[in-house]
Amino acid sequence: MNLQQPLLALSDQQARTVEALFERMFPADLASPGATDIGALTYIDRALAGAYRAHLVAYGTGLRAINHAAVARFGVPFSDCSVDNQDQIVRDLERGELVEASDLSPDDQRAFFDLLRSHLLEGLFADPVHGGNQAKLGWKVLGHPGIWLSHTAEENLADVPIDKGGEIRSLADVQAELRELNRDAAPAPTDEPVTPRFDEPDVILIGLGAMGGLIAPVLTAAGLRVTALEAGPWRATPDFQPDELLSSFYQRAGMSTKFLEETPRWRRHADEATRPASFSLGRMVNGVGGSVIHYGGWLRRFHPYHFRPLRHVVERWGTAAIPEGCSLADWPVSYDELEPYYDRVERLVGVAGDDLNPFIPRREPLPMPPLRPFRYGEVFKRAVLPGGLHPTAVPVGVNSVPYDGRPVTRYSAWSAGFGSFDGDRYHAALSSVPQAIATGNLDLRTNSRAICLLTDRDGHVSGVEYLDASGDKKTLSARAVILASYTFENVRLLFLSGDEQHPAGLGNNAGQLGRHFMTKMFSDVWGEFPNVVFNRHTSPAGQSVIVDDYLAEGFDSYAHGFLGGATLSAEPMALPLNIARAPLPPDVPRWGQRYKDHLRGWQHQAPLRIQPDALPYADHTLDLDPIYRDRSGLGQPVVRITYDLKENEQRLAAWMENRCEEILRAMGAAQTWRGPRFTGVCSSHDLGGCRMGLDPTVSVLDPDLQVHDTPGLYVYSGAAFPSCPGINPTLTMWAIGYRSAERLVSRMMGRDLV
Repeated sequence: MNLQQPLLALSDQQARTVEALFERMFPADLASPGATDIGALTYIDRALAGAYRAHLVAYGTGLRAINHAAVARFGVPFSDCSVDNQDQIVRDLERGELVEASDLSPDDQRAFFDLLRSHLLEGLFADPVHGGNQAKLGWKVLGHPGIWLSHTAEENLADVPIDKGGEIRSLADVQAELRELNRDAAPAPTDEPVTPRFDEPDVILIGLGAMGGLIAPVLTAAGLRVTALEAGPWRATPDFQPDELLSSFYQRAGMSTKFLEETPRWRRHADEATRPASFSLGRMVNGVGGSVIHYGGWLRRFHPYHFRPLRHVVERWGTAAIPEGCSLADWPVSYDELEPYYDRVERLVGVAGDDLNPFIPRREPLPMPPLRPFRYGEVFKRAVLPGGLHPTAVPVGVNSVPYDGRPVTRYSAWSAGFGSFDGDRYHAALSSVPQAIATGNLDLRTNSRAICLLTDRDGHVSGVEYLDASGDKKTLSARAVILASYTFENVRLLFLSGDEQHPAGLGNNAGQLGRHFMTKMFSDVWGEFPNVVFNRHTSPAGQSVIVDDYLAEGFDSYAHGFLGGATLSAEPMALPLNIARAPLPPDVPRWGQRYKDHLRGWQHQAPLRIQPDALPYADHTLDLDPIYRDRSGLGQPVVRITYDLKENEQRLAAWMENRCEEILRAMGAAQTWRGPRFTGVCSSHDLGGCRMGLDPTVSVLDPDLQVHDTPGLYVYSGAAFPSCPGINPTLTMWAIGYRSAERLVSRMMGRDLV
């Protein structure tokens, strides 16, 4: 066995079986090493002794079944079988057809294969610090240069492979450069700031992430005393490492401890059992500044008609066009009302982009020019312009020029998903939260998690019960409480806080809490360009090019057989693990030599991404799971998601996939293939559950985001959204939150509403 250290978790026999499995799934060939020499076994043995110890039982059961099948069929353990016989067993395991595996159902077999494959890819292509990818051999097989923290404009546009002269860098190689960048980036203080303690603040802010961090200075600058309960820690710039496995939000999600402890359950329909929720994008970060520490930076406005989607459909196509069960509703605020707040937030955060999008009216230009062009985006533009489409640089909260004391981005694909290591984009812990602290009116309590909202005899919110950083249960009273966490936790807290006047949960006296849930089913259509090199690894996600034409007000979706639209985008940012996990053409298996050969062609492969509208439906809901509890030690129910991809959305996806294939062929693709449509019920664009509206019988929140049936309680979150356009929601979420915060200040300070 190829081990760099003694076994930590696996027995000798288990290790031999795993090594043989991995080698068949990623074999050595004349040109390059296989899984054995790359060190995948060392990786998974170390992981099963640490981060993946919960999978050790599954490994024991699965490996026993594989060896039992090998002995039953061929008379020897799996590791001693011939290559052809090993391939037969792996193939049957993948299909759930290992009939000798009496301890594993077909579904269990397929799940164990998926687990093995996922861990194999991590051992091959994660940073060597985790025990695999020894001597960077996995990255050498790919032809990927590893971690480079900057790229030039020429490299972004190059038509030959950018391999940095053959030098491959890992985390260990870039630490000195990271330390230098940290010094130049005006990092957040290494130590958490000391703040006052308020026994009875005016406002309790639950969550000091993306939303809470942005509005905190609005409240404190007005003189309100605010106590912020943040479940995660205070992080400084040196905490952000370009580690695709550990630090990114789409792999192990190392910054998402609380979220992972209470991951929702999911079912397609109300009459089936739940399973762990799956993810199409990322997990939510826990900590000051929240998930915008690691997002791609897209900050887009909704189109004006997106705030009146029901009226738009009825006036254009009639009520008969609305799918059965769809609960489409207009917003209680308009684009014109939010437009000043869009402006304000764009300047506060710093948004780079062009002003060429004809579907977005704006009073003021964006504060920064767009990020520079990249090769894949330019090829995409040339393909869509003759068809009358309007390609634009996506507006992003990433610095294209120095802005607000922050430097220009260094154009690294390793800058999205990990936190900004050079301060090239807005992060609340770098700006808004220090501003709030400077007023003397912010009481910041990190590693403190709210467990119940409290109300008085009149049904008015009166405070919060929470666990402090020491794990002690505390209560805190206030005149107002703002839920500013992510959708799932906001809805869960409302359900968990029922009282005599709200027996089904706060905000639920009309039975509306948790209803009208919406999530994005991001999907991709891929193309292979044998004679073209894209160098997508030289660019961050913020350099994407988008077209809004297929979700604009004039797009006649109903004529194509569905309601809704989608953003189509050409996105860069090719990192080793997401290359390995990309959708495959139908004729390429998920393992073996053909899979390996396909991976080595990644420079000639590129996707068009579809970000679709998601209509609300009455039977798409969030509630509390009656069986499963969180793993934090509290034992509270986790959220249960009931959600499926409806027929309207299937037709929408099919039409958009066809359009993407046409565009890819116009770009020169010799072959195209489609990724899955159902890509994960948690998408990081998870909206609804606390719908805002004028009528308390059909909504949870009023236009100021106050809970109808619980005065003084507010929900500043995407949970408030009545609809879910195929546009990133963060900027709109910030705009409605900023507007509501200003109106709350006016109300609490006894002023006329702004």
